[in-house]
Amino acid sequence: MEIAKIVEGLWGSKWSPSVDLEPDNMCETFLLEHSHLVADRFPENSFYLDRFPLQIKDQSAFEKVNIFFDKTVDDPNLLSLYLREEEKFKQVLRKLWVYNSVWIETALPSVNEEIVVDTLNSDTQKIRAKEIHSQLKASGSNSMKLANLHDFEILVELGLREKVSTVFIFENMKICVWSNFDFSLPVYSKDEKYTQLLHRICTTEEIFLRPLND
Repeated sequence: MEIAKIVEGLWGSKWSPSVDLEPDNMCETFLLEHSHLVADRFPENSFYLDRFPLQIKDQSAFEKVNIFFDKTVDDPNLLSLYLREEEKFKQVLRKLWVYNSVWIETALPSVNEEIVVDTLNSDTQKIRAKEIHSQLKASGSNSMKLANLHDFEILVELGLREKVSTVFIFENMKICVWSNFDFSLPVYSKDEKYTQLLHRICTTEEIFLRPLND
């Protein structure tokens, strides 16, 4: 299976996250549900894309500053703030897309189509999202190569809005980013030179690439 080879190529070894699963833990994904296992195995190569430079450990303080898409439903005044923050993450991921072959492993096939459609804004996005949803379901797969920027942006938006979990694998740079974790996205980056490049991109877009253990 091609996605298995792509994932294996991230580490430069034959290790797979499934190797570190508990014996009774059955999982059908190669990478999507395993950001924690990757971080445990490669802590020096693990980071977060985040709105904040350090982890906020005071839960009360975090709740006061946290913003997520569904929160804007209850308070429409937050929508403009949310969209500004969302765009920063989109810009970082777009810049990675430009320089890479991009693969995804996604929960999209198992998500209700109406939830997907209701989350997106434009009719063009809605139509295309339904097509991708149907394509993956028909193939029995939860992975694909994203050569089209429009398709990529749809999956990014659904992830950032916490409706569809997706891991984006930037094959050339050996970077992967997991969506659907508020605005704190787990990252694996194998090579220091690309980690530094990602750091510069984040600084330009006014978000942070913070270490796993800060």
